[in-house]
This record gives sequence, structure tokens and C-alpha cells, in this order.
Amino acid sequence: MSDTVPCPLCARRIPFNPRYPRAVCPDCIRLACDEHGHPLEFFNEDAGGGFSAVYRHSGVRYSSHICFIRGVRCRADEGRFGGIVVQVLEG
Repeated sequence: MSDTVPCPLCARRIPFNPRYPRAVCPDCIRLACDEHGHPLEFFNEDAGGGFSAVYRHSGVRYSSHICFIRGVRCRADEGRFGGIVVQVLEG
């Protein structure tokens, strides 16, 4: 069984990945918003990867990787082997 660590935002236990030590849990990712509180959605562009972000309610492209979850500044990126990883930004 792999090691787990607490999500830095909600303390839910998630698998530890040394590549993404400040990763947040899937539940917290669903709470991601822009700086004005508009909900965001992140996804891979296609089967080959790539990162895309849109406003959840309109589908309009969001051109940044920066998001806020529970008032904490975070960054969303493509994961090394696909998927999306959101990490808390330091200080």
C-alpha cells in the first residue's frame, strides 16, 4: 500500500507523489475558481495531453494556470503522465 499524505487544503488523505508534494485532492480541485470566484474546470486537451482550462458555467477559455481554492492561491498543470494536477503555491 502506498504512503498517503493530507491534502494541504482539507486534510483528506491522498496518495503521496514526490513529484507533486503540494498537490490537492480531487474534491478540492472541483472548488477551483478564478480570482473573482468564478468556477473553473481543468482538463487535458486530447489523448496526447496538453492543459486547458475553462470557466465551468460558460465553457469560455481561461488563459491562466493560477486558481484559488478555499482562498488559497494554487497552480493547475498537466500531470507528467496525463491528467491534471493542482498544487498549492508556496507563500
